[in-house]
Amino acid sequence: MSFIQEKTFAVTKTLQGAHYAFERAKELRAGMEWMITDYAAKAANERPFEARGLIVTGPSRTGKSDEIANMLSAVNDGSTIMPDGRPAMIEKVTLSGSLSFKELGKRTLKDALGYGVNGSDKLASRSNQDDVWDKVFFQAKEQGVIGIHFDECQHIFSGKSAAVRRVVLDSFKSLLKRTDWPLMLILSGVDDLTAYVSEEEQLSYLLRPIEFGEIRSYNQADLSEINDLCHLYAGKVDMIFPKDLWTEDFFKRLAFSSGNRWGLLIELVISALKIAHAADADHVGRSSFCRAFTDRTAFPIGHSPFVTDDYEAAFDTQKILDMVRRKEVAAKAKAQKAK
Repeated sequence: MSFIQEKTFAVTKTLQGAHYAFERAKELRAGMEWMITDYAAKAANERPFEARGLIVTGPSRTGKSDEIANMLSAVNDGSTIMPDGRPAMIEKVTLSGSLSFKELGKRTLKDALGYGVNGSDKLASRSNQDDVWDKVFFQAKEQGVIGIHFDECQHIFSGKSAAVRRVVLDSFKSLLKRTDWPLMLILSGVDDLTAYVSEEEQLSYLLRPIEFGEIRSYNQADLSEINDLCHLYAGKVDMIFPKDLWTEDFFKRLAFSSGNRWGLLIELVISALKIAHAADADHVGRSSFCRAFTDRTAFPIGHSPFVTDDYEAAFDTQKILDMVRRKEVAAKAKAQKAK
């Protein structure tokens, strides 16, 4: 007997596959166009050059990774042809925990360039840092990879001395300046990343900053964006987003319940729609959002910002974020144990 609930599977697939085009995506696209156009124009001259890059920062769960991933999917779709006749390719490496620049090179070889099979991992382990990164550049040039997105990049600096950070920063700068095959960089992470990168003036100069902010519940443009987002996701599964929820009060409660993070807000909307769909409802109501909040945070059932009168005094956004993280960590640990 299958453990896949077909009805839930279909609606989950549809909702998870949807993408809301935020206004901020225009700034990210402009940055990508600036970076790639600069690279292509310089490469066309067939002379050594230095590449440019982006530094994308903001609090966790503001949607940085998803927005960049969506943009890279468009870059890598084969429509952007570089001067050597090959389509542009920018690959991604996600950092987790502290690691050395040599280890970052090994991670790049494996995760971004597919180099790490048939004994090549052992070969890389016997190589020094320069050897590892020489392999990165060789494989990137062979495959036509012109840039790397290093996600959660703050991890490579966290806990390191100023001297070690300077070495790492200088190494990142060398990726942009490599004469035989420079690589564009997209460094993304929390706000601390900006402070780390600013320690190397030349590197900071070569990276265009793009900031992803929290939801500003006092801002009408953000509230309007929440309204549009709710309608888009509800429409994806032919469900009504009822007029009694089209209020400034509800949108502020929704933002507050998400810790003012866009990524969490989208997840909360998706969860509420799934709950309503499972109950065979034709619309998503306040009770579905309340239940979704409970499932995500483990607050007592019925105790949520959606139904509490003085919710800003009764709840704390940081505690909400902490409870979401704890719930997710526990779920990952449980899944890992099950394996």
